[in-house]
Amino acid sequence: MWIFRRGLALGAVVAVLGTAVGASADNNPNGITFRAVGWFKGKGEITDESIKCETPTLGSAIADGTFALGLWNTYGFDTLYFPDINGPFSNPCGGWLQLQNLMLEQAIIVERVDLRYRIPGARRFRELVPTRNGFPLACRQFRRETLYVGNRLDPVNSDMESSGSGAPNVAFIQLVPLVTPQLIHCLRSQYAALPTTLYASLPLVIRATAHGIADAGDRFRSNTIAYTLNLRHTCGNGRVDDGEMCDPTATGTTCLASCVSGICEGTSLPCTTSADCVGTCLPGNDPSECTCVF
Repeated sequence: MWIFRRGLALGAVVAVLGTAVGASADNNPNGITFRAVGWFKGKGEITDESIKCETPTLGSAIADGTFALGLWNTYGFDTLYFPDINGPFSNPCGGWLQLQNLMLEQAIIVERVDLRYRIPGARRFRELVPTRNGFPLACRQFRRETLYVGNRLDPVNSDMESSGSGAPNVAFIQLVPLVTPQLIHCLRSQYAALPTTLYASLPLVIRATAHGIADAGDRFRSNTIAYTLNLRHTCGNGRVDDGEMCDPTATGTTCLASCVSGICEGTSLPCTTSADCVGTCLPGNDPSECTCVF
């Protein structure tokens, strides 16, 4: 609750200053007027047939900001982009950015969100992956992305609410994709072949900055806010990790199924006993790595 009381006071100051000084993209220090609050996700219902997600509201939004996926796949579902609204293991209801307008009298129309990407600690791989400024040189054309979005943030003192967020000056905007298929493909080409003894996950930090225009035509840029996606690379480390079905270097057989009514459960393989239901674990650096094939 203190956020809105504080925002109301700040909005009043900005509104007074705005009568004397024209706004620009640089007159919004620390998000005083146009504010990016944080990352959230809506409540979701995931079944075998469909994925249903609710648009977040101030009363239902769940804090987000970090997630983990396999570099190739997670539980056999391909990592294509993020968030994948069709994939049950890719945070399909996540990636919502909460924005606030803290001005009195004037609304802000959100026009676009600029994304910038960085890999913390990328320098430690530079002998194997040519790197500059915390990003592989081969992927530098994908380091920046712009998503064109639209929403209206009414003034703090408005008695209308056009965003459905639960407050007139707040909106939740889902950024899809936060990470494009091109970027994931490029990062995979650079890092997937590196051994699991070198790294277990690749942290990709996504920095988002929103841009909008007020009723008077003045343009504002929000503060920048970060989301971290961990692209996991643990296949071949000798154990079955969360998100994997098996591991090709693990001790013993990890691809086992039960024989149920003459069929190996979860497959179309005919069987007499469960001894017939022994599969093979696909090796690392394969699109279906650490999954079982029967």
